[in-house]
Amino acid sequence: MAFEAYLTQNKTKPRIARALTGTISLAFHGGLIIAGLVYSFWHVDVLSPPTVTVTFLQATPPPPPPPPPKKKAATKTKVVATKEVVQPRANQIVQPKVKEERQEEKDDGVEGGVEGGIAGGVAPPPPPPPKIDTGTPRMVAPGIAATQLLTNPATDARHRPQIPEQFNRPGVKMFALIKICVSKEGGVTSAKIVKSMDPAIDPLLTAKILTWQYRPITIDGNAVPFCYSLRYDHQVQ
Repeated sequence: MAFEAYLTQNKTKPRIARALTGTISLAFHGGLIIAGLVYSFWHVDVLSPPTVTVTFLQATPPPPPPPPPKKKAATKTKVVATKEVVQPRANQIVQPKVKEERQEEKDDGVEGGVEGGIAGGVAPPPPPPPKIDTGTPRMVAPGIAATQLLTNPATDARHRPQIPEQFNRPGVKMFALIKICVSKEGGVTSAKIVKSMDPAIDPLLTAKILTWQYRPITIDGNAVPFCYSLRYDHQVQ
């Protein structure tokens, strides 16, 4: 009985040892794995973001236009006289013969000349100035027209409208707006009422204005007709 117990004890011990060794090995390796994971998470390096450099290229101006093509050089034919020497005979007078040779002379023209001009010639005259229209009236400011007025209705009663007595009461204030057109000779050609002062006064105004005389307005030495708007005030203090 004791011998069988010994045999059984010998078989049981290796199994327990192997089981204990495997458990210890698994626990040790598991601990190593866990320690490695903890270490890897604990020592994570923070990576700095990459530096991006942006360079803006300055826009270059467009290249200048090419220079205009040079005028094609004209060619002239120049005659150069050369003498042909002939050995004279005894007791003979020989006149030297003249032999004409044609050479091409290159003429580059004058820099800065006129396109289409004659080489070595004179530039064509400039075109004449545009013709001024002396028939269409120009609208001018009242101040300019006032400086051209030769007659003074304020001092000359012959050119001043005579306002009826019923409109000469103290405190009366009236005005009329009149479009006056003057010929290039300086005479008034028309006086049109734009804003009426009174139907009884308007004909008196236009009749006197037609007798006014102006200095002609000139443009480049040419007299031209003109028109302007006149405000005629009548006020009794």
